[in-house]
Amino acid sequence: MAISTTGQGEFPQNARSFWKILLSSQLRSGVLRRVNFTTFGLGDSSYPQYNVAHRMLHNRMLQLGAQLFCPRGEGNEQHPEGHNGEFRAWIVDLKQELLQHFPLPEGQDIIAEDVFLEPKWCLRISPDSTNGSSNNTPANGVSQETLTLDTPPANDILPIADSVIADLTVNTRLTPSDHGQDVRLLDFTLSSNIDYGPGAVAVVYPKNFPKDVNQFIECMGWQSMADTLLELVPTTDVSDLATYPPSPLRYLESTKRAFTIRELLTNYLDIVSIPRRTFFASLAYFTKEGNEEESYQKERVLELANPELIDELWDYTTRPRRTILEIMPEFPSVKIPWQYALNIIPVMRGRQFSIASGGSLKHLENGNTRVQLLVAIANPPNPIIKLRKRYGVCTRYIATLQAGQQLSLTIQPGYLNVSPDEVNSPVLLIGPGTGVAPMRSMIYERLEWARRSNSRKPSLLFFGCRNETADYFFRDEWQNLADQSLTVFPGFSRDQDKPRTYVQDLVRKEASLVYKTLKQDQGKVYICGSSGNMPKGVREALADVLKEHGQMTAGQASEYLDQMERDGRYKQETW
Repeated sequence: MAISTTGQGEFPQNARSFWKILLSSQLRSGVLRRVNFTTFGLGDSSYPQYNVAHRMLHNRMLQLGAQLFCPRGEGNEQHPEGHNGEFRAWIVDLKQELLQHFPLPEGQDIIAEDVFLEPKWCLRISPDSTNGSSNNTPANGVSQETLTLDTPPANDILPIADSVIADLTVNTRLTPSDHGQDVRLLDFTLSSNIDYGPGAVAVVYPKNFPKDVNQFIECMGWQSMADTLLELVPTTDVSDLATYPPSPLRYLESTKRAFTIRELLTNYLDIVSIPRRTFFASLAYFTKEGNEEESYQKERVLELANPELIDELWDYTTRPRRTILEIMPEFPSVKIPWQYALNIIPVMRGRQFSIASGGSLKHLENGNTRVQLLVAIANPPNPIIKLRKRYGVCTRYIATLQAGQQLSLTIQPGYLNVSPDEVNSPVLLIGPGTGVAPMRSMIYERLEWARRSNSRKPSLLFFGCRNETADYFFRDEWQNLADQSLTVFPGFSRDQDKPRTYVQDLVRKEASLVYKTLKQDQGKVYICGSSGNMPKGVREALADVLKEHGQMTAGQASEYLDQMERDGRYKQETW
């Protein structure tokens, strides 16, 4: 079993019902004694509750008598290779243990690594298709001859299951044009009435740009098939799809069954992602060896697929952020069969953005739901590859959206788990940069709750950004709310006339007030923003406050913060 940890040591949404069953008091010790198992955790060490859900699941299986046949493994997203860093070593042990505990029948051998295994799903030409119907025109109606790198994708609505149609009313840049970062405030209107709380997220499904799609089609030699209608079908005869492995596009509405190659590359396949080792392992099946150049290309693909040469893969792909679209022209002998495009190219994931609206901002006068997002457009510099600009796949798409367009959004509750009774407790809200989005939602939600309950406890916002005049988001709003129990402590890290200040510095500066809120008033802490150094620095600052004003030792301060987590008074959501 493989499982991630979300929020404050919580199970992911798709595992919660399973965990609830495992916790049933009707299950007696030994009930799973005939079950052999092992587990792998997907965690992030920047969170205090690192891989907690995985360890809880593992221990519960042991309590119920399940037999462990291979030591558990744990991946860490902070590893330079992500979860693959630990997984590639663990999978070797898993294979050995499988052979030892479950040996193959006599006369049956392990399938060789160079044998291509037919996937469970593949593409085939639809009976409704007119083969060879390519009109050489992208879906947005712009001809190839007039396409540029900035020509946006078509604004057709994606058929995402359980999504809502959102009308974009505003896409405003909040930072000056000469500022180093483009940060947008997007304002959506939903025709249905959907309630959400602080910490909720909206999932945006990005699209690839027509120029990139056409380049990939030409590289693969799919021009004649680009606009032929295809369908995704099981590779074996199956009477009941409910018992069959799910489709790679299982997040789409069940009525969506036909696609073209161009549509798949535009909407559903992530051709500008950084390829992983498994991608090269799949490419190896489709390399040629007809001449010296082709033999060299195959050798190179096998090197990048070799788990023992992971540094080679890192230097070639991850460090320079080289994408699938960029690497494929370097292997001209490799042609992915269009039938297996969905099995080899990664599927496009929806990107989560914390909702910045709350309270009175959640609904319009006509009763429609309002959703606001604060989005930093990812446009990182790249000192290694100068020929192609780096982009964030989703934020590049978001930057092109115009007022009046419609999108499919999925609204998810998030993991802050804030309830109305928290209005009776003071809160420390720590959210630098775009991490202020869920803090803004919280502030307006608390104001709404305070109006209903006639209770008003202080909200202390610690906000950090680069420049006071460039990216001090919602400054005017904070000033207007200053008389409603909101106090904002801003810090700026790049202003020339001010000392460099981060949110953890603000916490230490306001140590007396922070200690009163945490210890004397039994307040709560919410931390949102980038993972990595920020949440660790904030936790160290809070420990310093407890040591300074509470006369605690380092161990006592750490235990106090741990107890706050267990009590639901210390919550963190970072990305």
